[in-house]
Amino acid sequence: MVKLSCALLGTLAAVCVSAPALAGLGEEASSVEADRASMQAALRVTPGVDYELHEIQTPAGAVIHEYVSAQGKVFAVTWHGPGLPDLAQLLGSYAEQLARAQTGVHYNHHQLRIETPEVVMQSEAYLRSRSGRAWVPALFPQSLSPKDIG
Repeated sequence: MVKLSCALLGTLAAVCVSAPALAGLGEEASSVEADRASMQAALRVTPGVDYELHEIQTPAGAVIHEYVSAQGKVFAVTWHGPGLPDLAQLLGSYAEQLARAQTGVHYNHHQLRIETPEVVMQSEAYLRSRSGRAWVPALFPQSLSPKDIG
């Protein structure tokens, strides 16, 4: 399903010319509230050992998780639901970098993976369901790995 890859890459490319993101990956914990407000969604915070999980549920049925480290930075985001969330907002300052990434792009019929030295993004699409995750390896708490987010 090359359409998924083209659509997602097109969305990321549009990020380069869109307005600045309100919040997102690599930003301060306070940016999660800006995401919640922008999506007109409900927020629930669950504390963890070295992080907090901020879960945003939108009226359209999407669920976004923003992982915030003990240092107060969003080190990972995940999403799943009927459509793509505002990736420019969720990916923050990394959105443009991911949009420009030419090497390390791997996709098949349903999956896309973009990896740069600073950030990794994976996305999947099946029928009417979209999911994905992005993370900044340098910001990950030592007690977690990318396998722990999802």
